[in-house]
Amino acid sequence: MCLAGHTSYFGAMGVHASPSETSSGRPLRATIDTRLSSQHSSPFGHVGLALRGRAVGGAGDPIPQGTLYPGLSALAPGRELPYQASPDQAFDQLFGSAVGSKKGRKRYDLETGMLDFLSDDIKQLRNKVPSAEQDKLSHYLLAFEDLQKRRKKLLTMSEAIRNGAPKLTEKFSSQLGIDRLASHFELAASCLITGLSNGVTIRMDNLEHVYTGLGLTEQNVHAIGHGTGSNGKSAEECRDVIRSYHISLMASLAEKLRSVPEGDGTMLDNTMIVYLSDAGEAHHGALHEWPFLIVGGCGGRLTLPGNYLRMPDYGQSGHGTIGNLYTSFLNAHGDPIKHFGDPDFSLEREGLPQRGSISSLIA
Repeated sequence: MCLAGHTSYFGAMGVHASPSETSSGRPLRATIDTRLSSQHSSPFGHVGLALRGRAVGGAGDPIPQGTLYPGLSALAPGRELPYQASPDQAFDQLFGSAVGSKKGRKRYDLETGMLDFLSDDIKQLRNKVPSAEQDKLSHYLLAFEDLQKRRKKLLTMSEAIRNGAPKLTEKFSSQLGIDRLASHFELAASCLITGLSNGVTIRMDNLEHVYTGLGLTEQNVHAIGHGTGSNGKSAEECRDVIRSYHISLMASLAEKLRSVPEGDGTMLDNTMIVYLSDAGEAHHGALHEWPFLIVGGCGGRLTLPGNYLRMPDYGQSGHGTIGNLYTSFLNAHGDPIKHFGDPDFSLEREGLPQRGSISSLIA
């Protein structure tokens, strides 16, 4: 049900095929990350942070700035989630209302004034245009009013934001990839702890990235994936270095969440951190296997914590797809959806059921 290759684009979290490896196409549905976080409202909804953009294509260095659209997450059909590439800009956007730089606070105040002006302007204009145009203006007005509601909510959260905001260091404006990734993880932890968002997705790298900060200066991720070593290390050793760094970032996030009491335990007990590749099981994934690493207590809703689980091989009885896995996530968290995503029609033609949750995963 997903396209195999260097990436499956929206398919990795939306469970559907993209047109080709050079085109992500339009998302068919909200992806699993945003659908899960949307169950509990928050000022910023779902937050996307990225070191780089799309997996296939694009320039190498320098590291991109500003908003990116990597083709991985979607808020709704046809509505892609924007990712922020610049940690310092993300800091101002997320925390600027309370602790941002002078420039960030000034921009925040200007945007608030602009929203007030535009909302009033649209209300007056809406009564002067033909009825066919009034609906369009109503959609714009609704969007502006939603942003105004967010700003009012942020004002009530000022103290919590100040107490939980990350410390703005030189790393946030660094051009070194590992500094920017570490900053993204600090932002993610603070977003969750302060309640600015209940869900964050981080794109770690793409094929073009060179892990200079890890001593892998000679080759990018693409070359390493094709078996080329770097700086005296074999390709497998290079991949181990990169994965180990990724896991260390996840561990630091988990430690921060574990330090925050929540309910009868900690925030980590009620959090699910998921690590996966959008290419499945290999550099050129066939997607007959798809490894996931899941950290956190998952709110006690899933049997995943502390276990190594392997489903039957592709095409065997009991085999499950990522659609079954995501359906299990959603059902365990109160979403009664019967099946998330497209089924694998090849398996269905063989008489193997491919719809619904995996009951053994739900606590």
